[in-house]
Amino acid sequence: MKQLVAAGSLLVFALTAYADGSGEQKVLIPAAKEVQRHYITPDEFQQYKGAYELSNGKTLWLMRKQTRIYARVDDQSEHEITRTGLGKFTALDGKMDMDLVFAPDESVSGHLSYVDESPAVAGVAPKVIEIQFASR
Repeated sequence: MKQLVAAGSLLVFALTAYADGSGEQKVLIPAAKEVQRHYITPDEFQQYKGAYELSNGKTLWLMRKQTRIYARVDDQSEHEITRTGLGKFTALDGKMDMDLVFAPDESVSGHLSYVDESPAVAGVAPKVIEIQFASR
């Protein structure tokens, strides 16, 4: 808990320093969500698990480890996710949200919103990426 408060304070300080020198720029800060974990059986998750090509050239991976499910974009960190509806998942840490739509021909479309963890410039908050699925 102390680490979370310290990290939040550091982020606020960095954003304040950055905002002082910039004009009309907006900074998006993902807020931590209170997300309830919902169990999904291995059979139910089977249709979702695997790799999804995103329209930005990156790959979304959905995987299961024991009783938990995770999502990862390329080589970024894994986020534990939970189902919030049919084809809808959100990360417990609030850093990822997705909606997968399966067509009768087994193709997948949808939307993914995630915090890009690419190396950031000092004082600049991570970007929130809004992307569409390209294929599975």
